[in-house]
Amino acid sequence: MNTLLYIHGFNSSELSEKATLLAQAMRQHGVQETAFLAPRLVWQPAKALAQLEAMITEQHSQGNRVTLIGSSLGGFYGCYLAEKYQIRCILVNPAVQAPILLTEHLGPQYNPYTDEHYVLTQAHMAELQAMIIDKPTASLYWLMLQEGDETLDFRAALRAFPETARLTHEPNGSHRFEGFERFTDDILRFANLIV
Repeated sequence: MNTLLYIHGFNSSELSEKATLLAQAMRQHGVQETAFLAPRLVWQPAKALAQLEAMITEQHSQGNRVTLIGSSLGGFYGCYLAEKYQIRCILVNPAVQAPILLTEHLGPQYNPYTDEHYVLTQAHMAELQAMIIDKPTASLYWLMLQEGDETLDFRAALRAFPETARLTHEPNGSHRFEGFERFTDDILRFANLIV
């Protein structure tokens, strides 16, 4: 069986719009619900990574092939995991410079999706630093970017991923990736969930 694992971004959750749209698309195509995983990640980077690694390992032990899709910080995690397990990954406006970007958010944080209050520290930035991949394997990735991203500079992702198996690069848009629903069927095909 093939599995699609959705990795949400910073201060988001499994209830994010993109996760919801993907789950809807799978239902419309009659794909088994168990083929879509969208966990609520803990906020600490190293613990979130351990959570995701346990899920991938479990899927592999059941003979399932996993494709990742990560948004923003989830894309950063996705790249690390794609390289470690040599599995395919869709990156949606990925936070390729996460250890630098999140330095601006050090201190008290609030996640409106989960109602969690926590404190982001320099130690967490070190955890992210340890996940940086210098030379991604081009054939593993589908990079999805919108130039209107108000949170991240899309050019950083183009520099980090000079070559990919597939590239969707649009003018305008936003960090949430406007019109994401246009791509849900192609994403399910990329993950070999539909033909």
